[in-house]
Amino acid sequence: MDRTERNSASFAAHLQTPFGIQTLTLLVVVAAWEFIGRTGVLFPELFPSVLEILQSLWLYISTPIMIPHIKASLYEIGGALGLAALCGVPLGILWGSRQRWLEVVEPLILYAAVVPKIVIFPIFILFLGIGVQSKLAVGAIAAFFPIALLTIAGMREVKKVYVDVARTVGASPMQIATRVYLPAIAGQVFSGIRIGMGAAVTGALLAETKIAKAGLGFMIVEYYGQFRIADMYSLLLFVFILAALTNWAMKRLFARLSPLARVNQDAGMYI
Repeated sequence: MDRTERNSASFAAHLQTPFGIQTLTLLVVVAAWEFIGRTGVLFPELFPSVLEILQSLWLYISTPIMIPHIKASLYEIGGALGLAALCGVPLGILWGSRQRWLEVVEPLILYAAVVPKIVIFPIFILFLGIGVQSKLAVGAIAAFFPIALLTIAGMREVKKVYVDVARTVGASPMQIATRVYLPAIAGQVFSGIRIGMGAAVTGALLAETKIAKAGLGFMIVEYYGQFRIADMYSLLLFVFILAALTNWAMKRLFARLSPLARVNQDAGMYI
């Protein structure tokens, strides 16, 4: 086998890896988009040139025009995820450690989890106003359920013998929660936080599209109303890139902090 054949075989092998398949899929989607936009075979005004979208994206990255909106959205999303984790993890441990409580609470959580959180947005507006607080609340509610449910799922996998040993040596409930339960369910908790981040992004930005004065969701709707389609798509791409980078960073961090995450890389989920 000569060098050209070896290079071809290596290239074909790379294409069969998950990263190669993802890259090839992305290239196919971009090519199809550009073809539709240039030929005008299907709603050409809705398929601006990829170059036009990238130029608009570069404008937002290289100038401070979007900084106030980015700050507003990051505050809402970060605050929502923090509140959801502070509530979801302790409550998940509490409910998961008591079978009778879990039998009562879990069905209610499952039913509430599938309700679109945007339908309760008017209630938050009544109590919190139209500022960032109401958007933060919607994001927190959306992120709470995956965090709590995955924490409960992790509690089911904790071996009872560990808890019995801790109680035998006189550990308090708080010590059991922090030194037995939490390390044992770290992988599930981290997965819940990552999925919860996606829910917080969706909830907060969707709330911004309804009533807001700033934020990425607000700007996306503004550009849609002005029919600035390339600008709208560039902001959507910007949100996707930010979410992907944050997700990647969280995955790397959790893999270092959690032995379970290092052993089982599938424990983390993408958003």
